[in-house]
Amino acid sequence: MSGQPAGRIAAIDILRGLTILGMVFCAQIGWDSGLPGWMFHAQLPPPDYKFSPDVPGITWVDLVFPFFLFSMGAAFPFSLRKKLERGESAGQVVSGLVKRWIILLLFSIVLGNGQLIDSAETGTVVKSLLLLAVWSGMFLSLTRFRTGKSRTAALLNISGVVLLIILAVLEASLFDVEFSVNRVNIIITVLANIALFGGLVWLLTKDRPVWRWGIWAIVIAIKALSMYTDLLDWVPSFGTKLFAFDYLKYLGIAIPGSIVGDMLMKDRPAASGRNGAAGCPETRTSAGTVQACGKMRETAAAVLVVCAVVLQLWGLYTRQVAADFAISAALAVAVFLLTLKDRPLWGRIACIGFVLMLAGIAADPLEGGIRKDPCNISYLFAAGGMAAMTTGVFLFFEHCYGFKGRILAGCGQNPMIAYTATAFLINPLLSLAGLMEPLDSLTPGSPFWGLMRGVLITAAVALVTNMFTHFKIFWRS
Repeated sequence: MSGQPAGRIAAIDILRGLTILGMVFCAQIGWDSGLPGWMFHAQLPPPDYKFSPDVPGITWVDLVFPFFLFSMGAAFPFSLRKKLERGESAGQVVSGLVKRWIILLLFSIVLGNGQLIDSAETGTVVKSLLLLAVWSGMFLSLTRFRTGKSRTAALLNISGVVLLIILAVLEASLFDVEFSVNRVNIIITVLANIALFGGLVWLLTKDRPVWRWGIWAIVIAIKALSMYTDLLDWVPSFGTKLFAFDYLKYLGIAIPGSIVGDMLMKDRPAASGRNGAAGCPETRTSAGTVQACGKMRETAAAVLVVCAVVLQLWGLYTRQVAADFAISAALAVAVFLLTLKDRPLWGRIACIGFVLMLAGIAADPLEGGIRKDPCNISYLFAAGGMAAMTTGVFLFFEHCYGFKGRILAGCGQNPMIAYTATAFLINPLLSLAGLMEPLDSLTPGSPFWGLMRGVLITAAVALVTNMFTHFKIFWRS
């Protein structure tokens, strides 16, 4: 990949890319290989991997989805304000949000129905070819073709839609499976709804962050009412998986992300250079040399932020909540003092994250333990806070050390290709090449090969996604 495209913040792309590859990795490691429990969702522990909603705690796997939600929220100011600056009316922006919502929901339906092919009782070759055909249909229908002729691009998109329809009919006839709009990919469905409602919230409060914090507080209050009272039992379920009132609880993560995005955009002129508000201010000495002022101090603060995030994977997983809170609070004070003099943007973002994370840890014992599913307020606070802290750290290393994370950023710029490449491209190709079966045979009872399975497939996904990004082939998402 060449460099970071103009108009993008590397920290956001890196965070998004990290989460996408994290999704791939955690889904592709060997579940029967003997890997420890902290390598899986806390509520899907080995050895039986059965969902246990009463198990408290989180692992790194439980942070992947909320980190992506946060990065989605952080991108709202950049994508939506850009449209307003181009002269689009509020109505046109809303229309664009609705269009994006519909595209993502249709994408979710395609994934939900297409993934049935993988479990169908048919030959490996037929199954792999059908999966590759579904990916081809998604590629044609979702790619933003830059042919120079809008009609040609439209025809290519339409051909992809036609191919997907043909495949749906074929799948129904071959496997006796009826196509259903309620057979969805739940992750994409939730993201579609948060993209719509989170975008609307930003549009309503684009110049009033205090109002947006107020809406965030209302979201958290509604979540509390739905968890601990029956006052919201009257809310209809609508009888569809495409929208559920419960999905909106994740605005509790996306809204803080949008506020961080506003901060990034506001300081963008200053932060675009190495000496901007993001971090590492410089001063000129009497000898005329340029000297980084406080760089080591801020580096120490960034390391402490990383330690605080990693600490949660011990404290909240092993249930050492009191010790976790005490150490995290001490780290928060240390980071605040180390960044107090220069008040860099990344430090302010990290401090917001600390406040949210500490609130999440404090809520843990009040809610009987942090949980991802069904997620509670402790989870919304802690996961959103850690996402903000991680964003701040990426921003610091970007502007102080020139860290661009090009592999991660390349995946972050093309998240839907990375998300689908495993099931619909990489794994079918490995199966056709006769490599998947030997790889799978190595993983049972072997933690090493269980881990390596995830590493190899994730690396392949990163390579393919970065290839498309390099050639500026992007999907609508």
